Amino acid sequence: MTVIEHIKTGLLWLMIGSSLILSWFVWTYQPAHDELDTPAEAFIEIEDIGESKSLTELLYPSQVISYEDEERFWIHPAGDNYEELLTALEEVELEAMTPVSTDVLAEPGESLQGVEVFFDEALEDNWLPFLFDIEEEDILVENVDRMMILETEGEDTADVVVRFVDEEEEEVFESDTALSPSEMRSFRQGIVTERTLVEPRLFGEDEEDDIVSYTYVAAEPVNERIFMYETNDISEDGFIQSLFPDPDYIEQYSTDGEETSYTDSSRMLHIEDEGSTLHYIHPDSAGGPVTSETMLRTSQEFVNGHFGWTDDYYATSWSDNGDAEAVFTLHVEGLPVFSSNTNNASHYEIALQRAGLDISDYTRPLFQLEEEPFEIDTNIELPAYEEVETQIDEEELFSSGDVEDARIAYSMNLDNSLAVFEPVWFVYARGQWNQITLPEQQEPEVPTDGLE
Repeated sequence: MTVIEHIKTGLLWLMIGSSLILSWFVWTYQPAHDELDTPAEAFIEIEDIGESKSLTELLYPSQVISYEDEERFWIHPAGDNYEELLTALEEVELEAMTPVSTDVLAEPGESLQGVEVFFDEALEDNWLPFLFDIEEEDILVENVDRMMILETEGEDTADVVVRFVDEEEEEVFESDTALSPSEMRSFRQGIVTERTLVEPRLFGEDEEDDIVSYTYVAAEPVNERIFMYETNDISEDGFIQSLFPDPDYIEQYSTDGEETSYTDSSRMLHIEDEGSTLHYIHPDSAGGPVTSETMLRTSQEFVNGHFGWTDDYYATSWSDNGDAEAVFTLHVEGLPVFSSNTNNASHYEIALQRAGLDISDYTRPLFQLEEEPFEIDTNIELPAYEEVETQIDEEELFSSGDVEDARIAYSMNLDNSLAVFEPVWFVYARGQWNQITLPEQQEPEVPTDGLE
C-alpha cells in the first residue's frame, strides 16, 4: 500500500506541475499582431482601372434634331457634340414650369428654330436640377421623354423657351429662359459639325393621339466612319476583392477549362466566354425590403463602388417596375453598339438587376478599348431610310408595321485583340434591335496587317 500511495502522490504533483506550466503559457501568451499590421501581405494591391461617374455622366441623348425653318436635321454625335450640349444646358437658368397645350408640339413642315433632345427612356423629375439650373419646387412634370429648346415670338420680342414632354401622361410643360435667340442660334451652330437631313416617321402610334412621337430618319445617304481599336483584357482580381466582403472565404473551381467560378456560399462570380465576360450573382439579396431609390441610381452607385466604369457606356434602358433592371450600352464616337459577331450582348453591354435593396445580377465585358483607335480612314455610305424600308418588305423578316424605331448604330466585330466597329442600319421590332443588311452596300476594305 505504501508503494501505491507514493505513486498517487507522484501523479498528483505531476498534474499540479503541468497545471502551473499551462497556466504560465496562458498568462504570458501574446497574439501575433504583426500579421494584422501589414495588410498588404494579405491583399494584393489592385489598380482601379475604372472611374466613378455621376448620374448625369451616364445619361446620353438617343437623338438630337435641329429645327431650321421647315427642315429637320439629325445632329451627328460626332466627337463630344452631345456631351457639350448637355454641359451647356446645365448653365441655362429656367423659370418655374407652366402647363401648356399639346398643340404647341412641332408638326412636320412647321417652321421652327431650335433643337429637340430625345432619350431612350423617360427622365425622372428629380434629375432635372442636374441637367438645368432650376429649383425643385419649380418642377411640375413627372417624367421627361423629350425636351425642346425653341425660339418663340413674344408680344414685343422673341424669346427662348424649354418644353418638357411627358408622353405617358400626355402633358407638356414650358419654362422661360434668359437666353436670347441670337445666343440660341450661336449655341446650335457650335454643336452642328455634322448633320443629315431627316424626315418624320410614325411607328406604331395613332395620329389621333394628343401627343404624337415622330421618329426622324435619314432622308439622304449618310457617311459614317469605321473604327478599329485594340482591346485590353481586364483582370478579375479587382472584381473578386470588391464584390466579395471577405476574400479569405472564397472557393474557386473550373468547369471543363472554359469557365472559372468563385463563391463564398452566398455569392457567385463566373468568368465566362474564355475570360471575356463577368457574371456576378447574389441570390440571397432577394426577399428583403424594397428600396425607393431608382434602378439607375442604384446601378450607378454599385458600379462606382465595384471597380468603376470603363469605356463610354451610357444608360439605354432602365425600369423600376417588377424586376428592376438597367442596361448601359457601349458607345463609339457617340453611336451605340447594337450587335456583334459573337452574338453575345455582354461584350458591349453592362447589365444589372436588383432584388430588394441590392444588386442581384451583374454582367459586363472583361475587356476595354484602347484610348485611341487605329489611324485608318475608312467610311461607309449608308442609304436613306427609304431603301431600308424596301429591304424589309423584300426580305419579309417581319412586317413594316412591326417596326417601332430605326437608327444608325455600330456592329462590333471582335477578333482576338481587335475590335472593329462598322456603322449599319438597325430597326427595333419584336422586342429587339435587328441589323438590316443591304445587298448593294459595298464591303469596306479595312487594313489589319501588322495591327495585332
